[in-house]
Amino acid sequence: MEPTVAASEPPTKKQKANSSVAISRLRSREQLRVSKGISKLRPGNMPISEVPCQLADEVNEAKESSLCQEGRIYEYTSAANPAMKNIPVMFHPAEQHQSGPTRVIPFDLSKNIGVPYPASSPNLMASFLRICKGEQLGTTARATSQAFYVITGKGCSQSESHGSIPWAMGDMVVLPRCPSEVQHTSDASVDSALYWVTDEPLLRYLGVSPTEEIFKPTVIRREQMLREVERISHEEGSEHRNRMGILLGTRATEGPSCAPYFPMRKPFSPGGAAAEAGAEVEGKAEEEVEGSGTLTLTPTLWSLLNVLPAHDHQQPHRHNSVALDLAVYAAPSGGVYTLMGPELDETGTRVKDPIRCDWATGAVFLTPPGWWHSHHNESDEKAWVLPMQDAGLFTYQRTLDIRFAPAMAEATPVAVQPKGAAADEIAAGKATVALNADGVVAEPSEVPVELETCG
Repeated sequence: MEPTVAASEPPTKKQKANSSVAISRLRSREQLRVSKGISKLRPGNMPISEVPCQLADEVNEAKESSLCQEGRIYEYTSAANPAMKNIPVMFHPAEQHQSGPTRVIPFDLSKNIGVPYPASSPNLMASFLRICKGEQLGTTARATSQAFYVITGKGCSQSESHGSIPWAMGDMVVLPRCPSEVQHTSDASVDSALYWVTDEPLLRYLGVSPTEEIFKPTVIRREQMLREVERISHEEGSEHRNRMGILLGTRATEGPSCAPYFPMRKPFSPGGAAAEAGAEVEGKAEEEVEGSGTLTLTPTLWSLLNVLPAHDHQQPHRHNSVALDLAVYAAPSGGVYTLMGPELDETGTRVKDPIRCDWATGAVFLTPPGWWHSHHNESDEKAWVLPMQDAGLFTYQRTLDIRFAPAMAEATPVAVQPKGAAADEIAAGKATVALNADGVVAEPSEVPVELETCG
């Protein structure tokens, strides 16, 4: 007959905190058999007398107590989706890099997202670099990837690790692990501003430092980007694409899906020109070598140069990565904006109750993970945006989950003129309505939320 366990009062907080230590001290088989009153769950449903365990005289009590005090146990259904701080919609204004002394201007949202180190999102840190004409600015980052997009100006970046790299307005410079400081120098004729994004918060979270270069230093010139945007804009069906832009990548992230655009790399061979011409290295046939296949800027970073034509809009899409969007250019007269929110409306084509983020040339705004967002241009000029995301990591993990809303024509038609209460609200100035090029209500919303700025 199993021994009975006497009923007891509900455990106190102190007793609960020490429960793991108390259970760990049930070290004799007799004690373990008695512990059936605590739990009938046994490894492999073995007879309790056969469960392997350490005996009491084999345990260092001080060490055991220290180890067990670090453990925590949670009920699954209440803890599987823990309450964490939301990623906020925030602005990093362009005015911060347009005047003042040479300096780094961090987009630090660490307090908003609850981390003990500088971060713009859980995985990324974004900053402006303002460098007055003829001056230098040093930067360091504990990162596998650093991207520098030149907002304005020209100059060069010099480091012991990667040498000197010249840059000018519209260029993208991407650096791998760089233990040495990078010195950025602006040309003597002009002030410069750079948009600097790294994956340092991810490494800080993991408590690691990079030990190897996972891609080579890379520059993608402004002329290359614009030439490719021009090419794809003339492709058949381009006007129906969810975004009109180009993804920026490096050799390290290419793969089979980019074969139509770039020839596959061959492995490095000491055989010289003969091997490069297709000869076999002794004992080893030359094979095609692929990158990671993510087609992203680096294994962690992702970037898109997207153009939004005048008097046009781009339908909503969403993804699990956080976007740190740089408005490369928006007409000074205004009328270029993004509408974002966590849900689509009943038509499935528009963001429901969206927050409106107006673009300003050289400013950055944050799009939270999983939020639907559409872009709108009511101005007479093309608008350009360059999002930086941690989507390299999400793509590699197969968790990006990017989804595209259908075009307006494929869904329920929306009345050109609102009626009833909606019309009354608009007349009273309580709601804003954006019209697309066809005069159709594109995105109704509440009164625009007053967004916070950082810095």
